[in-house]
Amino acid sequence: MTADGGTTYSESNSLEVKSMLTKRCVTGLLVSLVTLAAGCQGNGSNGVTSAPPAGLAEHDSTVVYAQGIAIIPETLSNSGGAITQCSVSPPLPAGLVLDPHTCAISGTPTTVSNDTVYTITGSNEAGSESTRVEIEVKDAPIAPDGLDYLDQSVIYPTNAPITPNTPFTTGGEITQYSVSPALPAGLAIDPQTGIISGTPTTVTAPAVYTVTGANSVDSVQALLTIEVAAVAAPPADLVYVDPLPEDIVGVPIVDDEPVYTGGEVTQYSISPALPAGLSFNTQTGEITGTPTVELVQTTFFITASNSAGSVTTQITITVAAAQVGEWLPADAMNQARTRHTATLLPDGRVLVAGGNRKQALSSAEFFDPSTNSWIRTDSLALSRQAHSATLLSDGRVLVAGGFGTGGGNALTSAELFDPVAGKWSQTGSMAQQRDSHTATLLRDGRVLVAGGEGQGSSQGALSSAELYDPATGTWSPTGSLVQAREQHTATLLPDGRVLVAGGEGIGGAALATAELYDPATGTWSPTGNMNQARNAYAAAQLADGRVLAVGGSDGTNALATAELYDPATGTWSMTGSLRQARAFHTATLLTSGRVLVAGGNDGSNLFVSELYDPATGNWSQVGSLEQMREQHTATLLSDGRVLVAGGIGRGILAYTELFH
Repeated sequence: MTADGGTTYSESNSLEVKSMLTKRCVTGLLVSLVTLAAGCQGNGSNGVTSAPPAGLAEHDSTVVYAQGIAIIPETLSNSGGAITQCSVSPPLPAGLVLDPHTCAISGTPTTVSNDTVYTITGSNEAGSESTRVEIEVKDAPIAPDGLDYLDQSVIYPTNAPITPNTPFTTGGEITQYSVSPALPAGLAIDPQTGIISGTPTTVTAPAVYTVTGANSVDSVQALLTIEVAAVAAPPADLVYVDPLPEDIVGVPIVDDEPVYTGGEVTQYSISPALPAGLSFNTQTGEITGTPTVELVQTTFFITASNSAGSVTTQITITVAAAQVGEWLPADAMNQARTRHTATLLPDGRVLVAGGNRKQALSSAEFFDPSTNSWIRTDSLALSRQAHSATLLSDGRVLVAGGFGTGGGNALTSAELFDPVAGKWSQTGSMAQQRDSHTATLLRDGRVLVAGGEGQGSSQGALSSAELYDPATGTWSPTGSLVQAREQHTATLLPDGRVLVAGGEGIGGAALATAELYDPATGTWSPTGNMNQARNAYAAAQLADGRVLAVGGSDGTNALATAELYDPATGTWSMTGSLRQARAFHTATLLTSGRVLVAGGNDGSNLFVSELYDPATGNWSQVGSLEQMREQHTATLLSDGRVLVAGGIGRGILAYTELFH
């Protein structure tokens, strides 16, 4: 699996994460050129600008700065008329300033500031346009999450200036860039901004260039494929990062950018015109702005062209009123992570522990819903990922198993976290090394751990199960599963039994089998099979006790199907299918009784989220996530909001968001 813009790590029990669609950002170096060109659009007699600004976008649309450290100036691009006045709302964090003429952001943040969306408005006598920039200020730098470029795979013609190729990131601000090997003759990279510019002078065969972006904490990488040809080549394979966005009236959208291969695109067009409040950048193809009116699902056709040809794609946009809910940003974690755990504590805080970022992590932190911020806490004794975390009846958290960096080293160890003391302590170890298992709190306070992957790939899926007794801090064996499995789900039923279903069996096949654990006898018995074999799916128990299994993978493709288990009859029945197939997503029962499904992967990481209504058995699309992600966590907070944290998007994410 590739994460962090090119860092490869091995996970023996994960679906292959396919290449992710890459967000493309606009270039700050275009500002001066665009402004100069737009300034020539006056009527010639009185100098009045004939066109309003269009397609505004900041260089880094989502960034985390550090208190007391000067930022690299944040620049704006614009494909419309020259901007004569800039404004921002709400006011920027203390120490940062907006240039009233160029909309550039500069300065040194002087105080910690929560993640906030700021609306930048550029105007002239012909009108105005706006875009968003999301800024957080932490007390110390954090690592960048990921690094991507405007053009990832491109063919340039010789002796023609290229459109500056601009990087963009999430997470901590990147302060230094380098590239290896050296770029084709005539091209250069700015070591501070990472912008690639120049005029290629020599025909050059296709080659992969590794760009490294770093700050004082860590680095990330992006891979660029660049070819220089004697003549221009037509663009090809045009798609949008989010091809099915659902926007909310009055909420600034996250920039939606195209991705293409082939010859460099020099101009974009769209048909029909975007709804009021949204803006299209004809130089970069970005869609930005704040929608002001509702729009039923509508398909727009976008054409990217250059002197050699063109390619057309489509994007389907919906703009809805915020009747059901919307996603809003929360502070980034102090550590980017995936395959971690998130546990709601009795006091309403959320404990996030372990996971992976380049390697397994031991760090842990709290999310405080009263401040929407993260606080570092004591670290685990062992680094681990793909482990389990269970809230015990006494308020402590049991973390068990998982594996370290790389496959083949599953753990037996377990630790306890005391939220009052804020400390971890060792407890008894399991008899079996395991990761990607399930852990279920039984009614009597014991914890049932079942299945998972054992030590090394030859061990494969496990059928063993164990019980943890918090009173003694020890584990004891219990009956074995009928079917060895990993990456399955486990649900405590109203009668105290535990339903285990699906997952991956020995040999890697997706499973349709399901079984029940009876705590009274310590034995497992088969129950009705699912209608669809599914691995890496999500399950949620409905208010009436039925269990919803949704999405996943059949071993080849992501699934859109969903089905319900009825404990009264021990059978599964199909229900409405998702609008978007997905695996490695989350499913969360809301206080309304509906189920929120978010993110996942269907060949690329997803923004789209959906709501399941048990009364109708149907799904409806709700506002898109702000960051595409998979292998994240989703936690229902005490106030009814849902916290989504981490996962894999553009690299491994520290970014979190809240569904209201």
